[in-house]
Amino acid sequence: MKKLLTRKNLTFLGIIGALLFAAAFSVPQASANSGEFNLDVAHLINGKQLDIDKELPVNVYINNQLAIPDFRFGDKISTTLPAGTYTIDVTLLDGTPLPSMTVGPVSIPAGVDVNVKALLANDETPYLNVKASESEEMMMSDGTFDVKVRHSIDGRSLGMKKALPVNVYINGALAIPDFRFGDSISTSMRADTYTITVTLADGTPLPSMTLGPVDLPADADVTINAKLTADKTPILFAQVK
Repeated sequence: MKKLLTRKNLTFLGIIGALLFAAAFSVPQASANSGEFNLDVAHLINGKQLDIDKELPVNVYINNQLAIPDFRFGDKISTTLPAGTYTIDVTLLDGTPLPSMTVGPVSIPAGVDVNVKALLANDETPYLNVKASESEEMMMSDGTFDVKVRHSIDGRSLGMKKALPVNVYINGALAIPDFRFGDSISTSMRADTYTITVTLADGTPLPSMTLGPVDLPADADVTINAKLTADKTPILFAQVK
């Protein structure tokens, strides 16, 4: 058992890169429009290679939830999951963690076919080999969505100046500085998970004007409008078509 647990961890930057950017063609099952991706997981480590039980039973966790209990050598599982951000971890049945068998967090878009194989490296380190291939539908797409952001709040309705300048942040980074009443911006963005927050121009946070985290798919038309509710609470209202 010590042989299994004392091997050096592998670096997974290449694996994660493959999961995000691999573009080999495969016959699709899940449609990008369904908001799901196909997932195949195979346990291909014969425990005898590590001088332990051939079956090498493990537990597989997805986003910290037990997803595949008592997974054994030769087992294979196929399923579909919603597009989103995922982390995969593996432990022995007694809860002993296997750090080299961790992937993520990584954002997986709809319509891809993801294959995860538990394998041994040349130095007998167990690891997860991950490959993703875009479906035919995704290959015809550039993987982006169109988004329009509008500022529709007249500051006078809140006892402030009409322009009501704000800063808009996307995933914590300043994206639209000094955004004012009547302004509108249109652009394209990569399909991914996004959180949008808004502050006044002086940095004062506006907690009611937070949207996300939300998964935005490729080829969608997204409109985000800053407006007031009936009780004059400023909010971000989003429509996805």
